[in-house]
Amino acid sequence: MKTTPLTLVEQSRGESAFGRLMHFWRKTLGMSQEELSERLGVSTRHISFLETGRSQPSRLVAAALADCFGLSGRDRAYLLTAAGFSADQSVFDSPELAVWMNKSMQNAMRRAEPEPAFALDNFGRVISVNRAWLAFFLPRIDPALLEDPNVYELVMHPGGLRPQLHNGTALTCGLALYLTMETLQSDDPKGWAMLERLEQAGALPENWQQLGRRLIHTSDYPLALTTDTGIVNLTVYNDTLSSTSQLVQPRLLIGRIYRDDKQRVVTDEELAAVPADHPLLYRPLMSGL
Repeated sequence: MKTTPLTLVEQSRGESAFGRLMHFWRKTLGMSQEELSERLGVSTRHISFLETGRSQPSRLVAAALADCFGLSGRDRAYLLTAAGFSADQSVFDSPELAVWMNKSMQNAMRRAEPEPAFALDNFGRVISVNRAWLAFFLPRIDPALLEDPNVYELVMHPGGLRPQLHNGTALTCGLALYLTMETLQSDDPKGWAMLERLEQAGALPENWQQLGRRLIHTSDYPLALTTDTGIVNLTVYNDTLSSTSQLVQPRLLIGRIYRDDKQRVVTDEELAAVPADHPLLYRPLMSGL
């Protein structure tokens, strides 16, 4: 019977996610279990046990398999994740993925115009924005917050949107708890530094941990903006841009802001006032891209 891509996938069905991927790539490359065992320096029995899920690979073995199969950065990440390990190369550091991510980021923000859009890392650092985002934030926040902008400060800091938000306390508690979970999971210095900055600025309400845990947490969140004409309800929608569907690895977040009443967030006059040479405007993910 002739092997087709679909029959190859069917043959790779098993109990173990790692075993399924390992079997798929071994068969795709036309390697026998004996050939693979020789290349890795392990027994054929161990190869069989890995594919059936009877054995779990060490990180060294999983990485060696990825090298042996010649996997791309994306497919290597899938294999390592299935083995229970995080990818050993951030999507921000992988040249082959950085080009794709930059194009995707730029396209998403341009398509969002004339509504605000922005790109963040998972600790809130603003990487790039479109013209409408600048039109919305420039008149409303302390210019010092845009020198090294972080969305947590832009929303939660007394010099940011916080005094203008009708739902400022609840939103701050929810965002602070989300940032805390990211930081505790990764132990990343950027997360600890941001939490300290927010605390020193008086941005964290008393008992915010208890208040935050009562909220329903989603990737989207509301902004009830107080204006001269009343409260304007906005929603920030976030999408994850990454090479895999992992939730706890370095990744890029694309955010868009829309009014709940379907009207424009910013006017044409506000858009026209945005400096064409602002350093954040469509800034590339990495220099040279």
